[in-house]
Amino acid sequence: MSIVNEVKEAIQVLKLNKLKMADVARRKDSLKWGIVFIAVPAVVNVILSAIAFPSGFGGIFSRYLLWPVVIPALSFAATAFLVSYVAEKGFHGQKDHVGFFKIMAYASVALWITIIPSILMVLGLADMLGSLSQLISLAASAWVLYVTYFALMEHHKLTKENSILTIVAAVVISIIVSGLLGGILVGNGYRFM
Repeated sequence: MSIVNEVKEAIQVLKLNKLKMADVARRKDSLKWGIVFIAVPAVVNVILSAIAFPSGFGGIFSRYLLWPVVIPALSFAATAFLVSYVAEKGFHGQKDHVGFFKIMAYASVALWITIIPSILMVLGLADMLGSLSQLISLAASAWVLYVTYFALMEHHKLTKENSILTIVAAVVISIIVSGLLGGILVGNGYRFM
């Protein structure tokens, strides 16, 4: 399938299309596309940051530029698997961690809007950024959490109550994973919120 078709399918996942979620979880090639969806914001933001900063492309490999942009993608992937594990072990959800990961990876297309602040920075409109970057990230993350809630009920067959408890666990897991990755890859100066 083409990238355009896959993005259309990801948008259907964001629209909570049950049939599309089941199809994405089942298809073998959706794992590859899901990884691409998770990686796009990290790769694009690293490139745009390198263009915007005076150190240029040589600075891409700085642990203070590269890792803070890549850590959210790594954290997202790890959190998706860990949340699926919590759903299975804690609430007797379906044991299909890869299928759940594929659904969440497709939902991560919502995080592509986090590229907007990087584009503004390259265009020299950094004064406009202020809290825009955090607001955009928060809005996209909130929608992905809602998709997660829905996917937990549809894919793992959890009750509403157990899905909410798993969402709480997801937030805690995400904070812990981001903090650990930031501490290891960047050091004490890493801020993930």
